[in-house]
Amino acid sequence: MKNWIGAVAMMIAASPAVAADVATCTLSADRKTVTVTASNPYSQVMACEVNCHMAIPNGISTVVCVKPVPVGSKDFVMCSEPGDKGQVYTRVKEASINCPDPAAPPPKAEKDDDDDDAKADELMQKMQKQGQEMLERMKKK
Repeated sequence: MKNWIGAVAMMIAASPAVAADVATCTLSADRKTVTVTASNPYSQVMACEVNCHMAIPNGISTVVCVKPVPVGSKDFVMCSEPGDKGQVYTRVKEASINCPDPAAPPPKAEKDDDDDDAKADELMQKMQKQGQEMLERMKKK
């Protein structure tokens, strides 16, 4: 039983590492081009969005790639972006990668939003009713 729990814990711990390796931002040797590559470990086409935040002299530049990644692809080039006007990138500062499992169910946030909307509508109706009652009382005086 302990071995089984340990194995499950290892798989859970390894899952984020696999997700982090789905896409990468790579700087060319001359530091003038950023290339975004992705691998699709899933059995369906994966919709992928990658934002590479690049350090440049005196600031930050962002390279954005949004593209479907074919099934079974490895190091698929999503985009290759040269710097503006021969600009040189200093380094890859960070990357935000959104390449969800295409077979995963949609997040439950939509239900929470619906609940929040219903509560807001209910509160608005209650406030309107109180306002109407107050106006009626003021008219009677």
